[in-house]
Amino acid sequence: MSTGRIRISELAKEDKERKFFSIAHLLTVDALYEAFESLQKDASAGVDRVTYAGYQVDAWENIQKLHSRVKNGQYRARPLRRVYIPKEDGRQRPISIPSLEDKIVQRAAVELLNAIYEQDFLKCSHGFRPRRGAQDALDEVGRIICQRPISTVLEADITGYFDAIVRSLLMELVEKRVRDRSILRLIGKWINVGVIDDGRLLISETGTGQGQVISPLLANVYLHYVLDEWFETVVKPRLKGEAYEVRFADDCAPRAQRRPKGPRSVQLLN
Repeated sequence: MSTGRIRISELAKEDKERKFFSIAHLLTVDALYEAFESLQKDASAGVDRVTYAGYQVDAWENIQKLHSRVKNGQYRARPLRRVYIPKEDGRQRPISIPSLEDKIVQRAAVELLNAIYEQDFLKCSHGFRPRRGAQDALDEVGRIICQRPISTVLEADITGYFDAIVRSLLMELVEKRVRDRSILRLIGKWINVGVIDDGRLLISETGTGQGQVISPLLANVYLHYVLDEWFETVVKPRLKGEAYEVRFADDCAPRAQRRPKGPRSVQLLN
């Protein structure tokens, strides 16, 4: 982590109510280049058809030009390219692929915003976070079931979550911490950009395209406030027994209650 991001992280941890008005300057040439190098090298190209290998030929010069556009407010997000991948139930999941330079700027922004939000996110959240993953969530569910007096587990999955996020509320929640207008404008561009599907430009009023680098972080910010904090501060104090939430993105086991006296049992509700 760069010195600047370390300092942002320290300030965020020190004061949970602090708002950050000036952080866009940390999207430096070096930060963008680091973001470029972290991208998946064989990932599908966006509407610009620019691949990692093609961009890499003049990467440093390309990054410098990109940085100049971001700094001067001339950067424009390109529409997403819509592709479909099959799901286990036979349906198709829509994935929105950003252009390479959009991936670069989004990755750099994610690293910057992680310095803030990793100080806020609760331990129950495991999806799309540094040094956390699906196996950690499964391990936590197993630990709770095996070590705590639990009788019931409720499993929840938000249908079409990424497509259903209310953008105006999302921006309100982001602004609880981030007030830098440059960063907010970037996020606004990314969540409002259209999608090219079968040659047509589609514009939606809700959601943040699943497939964008920035989307998992924004999804976590949204659920942190509307689910995780609500469960921790409103739901748990009202329950008579123990209660735990384990969440991986929009999949969660949101409630587990103290079991009654007698043989131990676990009921899974789907």
